[in-house]
Amino acid sequence: MKIKTEWTAKEYPHNWEFIGECEEGEKINISVKNGEATKIGPNPKELLLHGIASCTSVDVVSTLQKMRQPLEELRVECEAEQTTTLPKVFSKCNLVYYVNGENLSYEKVANAVFLSFTKYCGVSAMIEKSGCYITPKLFINNKEIDIFDPEDKISEKLKLWLNEIASHCKNGIALVTGASRGIGHELVQKLCDEGFAVIPTSRTKVTFEHKNIFDSLYLDLAKVHSIHFLADFLKKNSIYFNVVVHNAGVFSSDEKSSNLTVSFSDIQRIFETNVFGLIEANNTFMQLMSPTSTIAFIASLMGHDSYDTYTHTAYRMSKRSVIQYAKNLALELESQNKKISVLSLHPGSVKTDMNPNGKISVKNSAEQITQLISKNMLAKRMKHNGGFWNYNLTKDAWECLN
Repeated sequence: MKIKTEWTAKEYPHNWEFIGECEEGEKINISVKNGEATKIGPNPKELLLHGIASCTSVDVVSTLQKMRQPLEELRVECEAEQTTTLPKVFSKCNLVYYVNGENLSYEKVANAVFLSFTKYCGVSAMIEKSGCYITPKLFINNKEIDIFDPEDKISEKLKLWLNEIASHCKNGIALVTGASRGIGHELVQKLCDEGFAVIPTSRTKVTFEHKNIFDSLYLDLAKVHSIHFLADFLKKNSIYFNVVVHNAGVFSSDEKSSNLTVSFSDIQRIFETNVFGLIEANNTFMQLMSPTSTIAFIASLMGHDSYDTYTHTAYRMSKRSVIQYAKNLALELESQNKKISVLSLHPGSVKTDMNPNGKISVKNSAEQITQLISKNMLAKRMKHNGGFWNYNLTKDAWECLN
């Protein structure tokens, strides 16, 4: 992909007009300064917004045509706020889809928008990488539709589950992120066995057999909008948690990377999920926490100073940040006289897709974690609130390392 932009000296009011040319030779007028009265085209930042709107529009039209939906019209509007300091970049962006056509399926249209926004649209993904928070909205024939639950099926099912099942579980409701496989998947089932109603989250749909476990809800910590959509959805349905286990995370793509070889992209990718997304999720979910709840962060000994090696640098730094964040969070909650138990923990050397050479099974790890966050351990946890915990296999007991 290659473009060029040209400018030639002209007299006012045409002295800030540029001509953009794409690789195929087609040209577009670009205007920078001379005000609306003399503006011959969009300015560079408006072109970026046009890029988001047109990129996602192509996705949506293509998907709906494949679905054989009777689409008649699509309009995408994009409005952004900029930072006040130089360089001025986009900080927030509202992306609104207006879809029109007779007999359109709400579910299929919402799915087309969802796929574009979360998976296909490269322009919006690039803008998000700059730190801009994009909020999508969908209107079908002038009616606002929830992108994540277009026909309120999930909401209705959740309300029924809350009233008939979750409200009768002795230990309340637990949320487990990253529950599609491994430790998270096993934790969901173990917490269910211990008397919790459980809401799992994942990037891909997962269904559990036990009635006390709700179908997994969509959450991608690398996409801020999914965090806020989920929190708003849960709040709307009066869901409050007694336990939250932050398990979702990613591992280093290059196991041989060290301090001298780790790449910026690997650090950014790992911190985006393991640190930035985790903190955003926890801060957002705080409004859904019960007064005496427990927040557990799955960290790792690789993030503790007792672990003496220089490999997996990006991953280790991310888990070190999680350990410190848990400590700081506990201190702040204590200063507010809130009785919320906060901890980070090492789940053990667990044999998972992320760690195929692990020494213990996910089942054993989940059993140990469930023991740690149980009411029986509450007094000990509160004594070391915010601490980092490791399971001592020799002593067959949990120990707080700091």
